[in-house]
Amino acid sequence: MKTVRYAWCFSHGTMHRFPVGDAPWCTAKWVAFTASTEADALEAKQAAYGDAQFVDQLTLNQQLEVLQIGGARRREESS
Repeated sequence: MKTVRYAWCFSHGTMHRFPVGDAPWCTAKWVAFTASTEADALEAKQAAYGDAQFVDQLTLNQQLEVLQIGGARRREESS
């Protein structure tokens, strides 16, 4: 069984599950969490971003953070 990386997608408003080692299939605005279960990932998402489901429900600072995380991830994946 493959290990899964959990990521909240603020574009789709749901938790994504990406098998570790596989390229993520979603190219939208998501933030991965270090968690061994989906429940732990949801708890981490709640602690970091509250009840926000979509990017427009985040504060401006949180929106910027999500964009910066995505940009850093894309730069890392392309190198």
